[in-house]
Amino acid sequence: MTCLAVIVPCRNEAAVIARKLRNLAACRWPASQGTHSVFVVDDGSGDGTAEIARREATALSTPRVRFEVLANDVRPGKPGAIERALHETRRSFDFVILTDADVVLAVDALDELVQPLLDDARNAIATGAQRFVESLADSGDVAAAGGAELRADGSFYDWASACVRSLESRAGIVFSVHGQLMAWPAKLDLLPTAGIAADALDLMLQARVAGWRVVRSPKAVFFEVRAPRGEARKQQVIRRARAYHQFLRHSRIGELRAAGSWLARRQAALYLDAGRVRGPWTLLALGSIFLAGWYLGPAAATLVAAVVALLFLPAWVLLRIVRSRMEIAEALEARSPMGERWETARR
Repeated sequence: MTCLAVIVPCRNEAAVIARKLRNLAACRWPASQGTHSVFVVDDGSGDGTAEIARREATALSTPRVRFEVLANDVRPGKPGAIERALHETRRSFDFVILTDADVVLAVDALDELVQPLLDDARNAIATGAQRFVESLADSGDVAAAGGAELRADGSFYDWASACVRSLESRAGIVFSVHGQLMAWPAKLDLLPTAGIAADALDLMLQARVAGWRVVRSPKAVFFEVRAPRGEARKQQVIRRARAYHQFLRHSRIGELRAAGSWLARRQAALYLDAGRVRGPWTLLALGSIFLAGWYLGPAAATLVAAVVALLFLPAWVLLRIVRSRMEIAEALEARSPMGERWETARR
């Protein structure tokens, strides 16, 4: 028996919030002796998001799944909205699920997401599997606009990122968790850190420094439409870069560098230093050590570094992109630090 508390933070999501709640209502929920709850937390929307959510909550609530709309009175921004809902989850819930208002879940995503947490008590966070599509139906069904079949809109980068997460999941050290869909046991009492906009990375850090595993559930699929091309997408990229730059100054970043196994520490160094790498050889060396350590252990890592280095030449190209974004983010942060509140254009 598993009772879920699902948190949907939202700010100016009038275009998608009804779709989101209808999608959750249509999902398969685990068997439970208690009532599952969906907490929609409105973060000061000015477009009628809360009113739409309340109307849908009234229509969709059942004795098995209750929908409730809350106002964020903790502090402005998504982390504050999450914390507001977490105060409610101190009731008799087994797992907390965090999901964004704009994504649509596969019918069995909730079941699949919590399964790794049930299978292995060492697992503290499970993250879903992202699929980019060209459009989503307003009904909340897993379909494209107009009810047509979904059309993929993924890139090579998306595929490569999923492969990396799958490998990391084997060791329980997933780093870039999806804040669009993630879960953790309610008993862990995780809370977002004030001043850190990258809430998913912050929660990952808390779990890993406490000695827990972070894994990916490949069958917990969620579907997402990219921000519109042009200025909206550019601003989203820069906002994410700024959030990551801010995360690098987390007060507990040193603990993350020192947490876990040899492999976990090398992986953390790779991610945390990526924005400061000054040449391809530094990246190649780090990547070589990571792969060699994965398969052969610390002693053999230095012996095979030169052999596997060629595998990381494409990664160096990606690094150049990361570096350019991080440089922009650093300049913007120096002028005016990023707050915890933002919103993304929807289509």
